[in-house]
Amino acid sequence: RAMARIIGGVGVSHTPTIGFAYDTNRQNDPAWAPIFEAFEPVRAWFSDRRPDAIVYVFNDHMTSFFFDNYPAFALGIDHRYEVADEGGGPRALPAVPGHARLAQHIGASLVSDEFDMAFFQDKPLDHGFFSPMSVLLERRDGQWPTAIVPLQVGVLQFPIPSAGRCYRLGQALRRAIESYPEDITVAVVSTGGLSHQVHGERAGFNNAEWDRQFLQTLARDPARLAEMTHAEYATLGGMEGAEIIMWL
Repeated sequence: RAMARIIGGVGVSHTPTIGFAYDTNRQNDPAWAPIFEAFEPVRAWFSDRRPDAIVYVFNDHMTSFFFDNYPAFALGIDHRYEVADEGGGPRALPAVPGHARLAQHIGASLVSDEFDMAFFQDKPLDHGFFSPMSVLLERRDGQWPTAIVPLQVGVLQFPIPSAGRCYRLGQALRRAIESYPEDITVAVVSTGGLSHQVHGERAGFNNAEWDRQFLQTLARDPARLAEMTHAEYATLGGMEGAEIIMWL
């Protein structure tokens, strides 16, 4: 019988400056060229494989969600997602289609797996989605090549889900996708910066050695990363760098 297939997983930073550089055609600037060159194999993979849907794990940046109602896990179940205005006007990008049927199936499956989900419609997406994906997905005639299921993780205000909880959610997400009863291909994209801190005495902090170690461990022994505490992630990668748990 027909079932969905996961064809790949991508981890990517969603820093807003990627989108700004793309919009102003700075891909060949000396500071930006290495980043866009590193994106090229992933962009080519998306262009070649053309998944029917992308399940996209990200965090909102106080744009569509705020601390007065801040769920740990919120799944988008809409048919389209507009570009959010983050203070300087929305980027000149089309709304991205949502795969509502897949989203509804994933939501039901995750709740059956005892994840207490929140669900949303009528919310625009901020740079957490549009910054990297405007670079990685080729739009033809102004249209996105696929539909998305966005999963927003509340990582900005404690208490936040543990690394282990995110890892178990990833396993449940796989079960949910692979039980979807249609013959479609699905890519899973998870975002969030590697090491960085944007406030306090360590503003501007990063740790490239830890970033490399994290990426190697993610591929070889993700269960080890799932055992780490938020304090360990923040110490090694900066306070905002702790959002890397979404890659699990």
